[in-house]
Amino acid sequence: MSAANGTTAPGPGEDSSGTKVLISLAAAVIVLFGLSRISSIVGPVFLALILTICMYPLKQRLIARGVPAVLATISTILAVYAMIGALIASLWVSAVQLTQLLPQFAPQIAEVGDNLRTFLHDTLGIGDDQVRSIVNSIDLRVLFDTAYNLLGSAMNVGSGTIFLLLLVMFMGIDATYFPTILAVVQEKRAPVVEALSNFARLSRSFMIMTTVFGAIVAVLNLILLLALGVPGAGLWALLAFVCGFIPFIGFWISLVPAAIMALLAGGLPSFIAVVAFYGVINSLIQSIIQPKFVSGSVNLNMTLTFLSVIFWSALLGPLGALMAVPLSLFARALLVDSHPQSAWLRPFIGDIGESKSMLAAQREETKAAKRSKP
Repeated sequence: MSAANGTTAPGPGEDSSGTKVLISLAAAVIVLFGLSRISSIVGPVFLALILTICMYPLKQRLIARGVPAVLATISTILAVYAMIGALIASLWVSAVQLTQLLPQFAPQIAEVGDNLRTFLHDTLGIGDDQVRSIVNSIDLRVLFDTAYNLLGSAMNVGSGTIFLLLLVMFMGIDATYFPTILAVVQEKRAPVVEALSNFARLSRSFMIMTTVFGAIVAVLNLILLLALGVPGAGLWALLAFVCGFIPFIGFWISLVPAAIMALLAGGLPSFIAVVAFYGVINSLIQSIIQPKFVSGSVNLNMTLTFLSVIFWSALLGPLGALMAVPLSLFARALLVDSHPQSAWLRPFIGDIGESKSMLAAQREETKAAKRSKP
């Protein structure tokens, strides 16, 4: 029948290949749906894993200096607990500040709404109904609430914190056997071990350097906000530090509440100063200086990095946004790096070392050809 109509029926191999693709897509959808349903578990588990990876070199150094393995493990776990405790204490202080600040600036917030209404109606000529709809949809207090919710979600304050602390303890203890486990697995699955080792190295580099530069940015922002007399300077500096882990979007999340508070407290000059300073510091430190100090690129292109923030935040909430880059590195390690046959995908997701070399060679050839012309 197919031959008579001039068409060729798909062979058994082609049909099998298409079926496998459909099954893989269906399995991926089911897995992602399951992850979203248990995001309150997956988020803290991955955060605990990243914290354990980041602190593991400290444990190794202690053991290398003759510290007993048990004592080194306890010291490492306590160091992580100290960091989590410091952040939670900061969140608590910030919560108190925020609850005291908002009522004080209620008249200023209402005045901003009135000025916006006047500008839209008298200057732009927008109708009363449209102006009322726009002004009612803009509530500055929502921005402050959103900013604090992000801070709170960073560590899942409450019962989630206990869960996180227990995970850190268990993973810290189990980390003693990781080198031996990897050595055993490497005999049968060398690409998998290499991919996971590379994931750990890149994640550790990203998290440590982002923490260092995020702290520098937070301190500089704190100095500016204190100099301008912006209320809640410590809260906005802490927000800038936390948002430093969110590529591209984090800067705007930290800027908007601080700029609005500067506008309410100090007027337009303070607003302009905050926007200009934040923009310069973010561009200089996080876009120029920080990448030069990160030991090894994460090899994620800008498009994929941006989409990672959107994807993981939609799947796991604010904690997914904070862990977007390590989560994407982990997914790449499992789906691409651990499978040699998938190596051809790497240039599409940011590993452009060979592409840069090829482009440089082409440029040299073009220059040589121009010089050879009479």
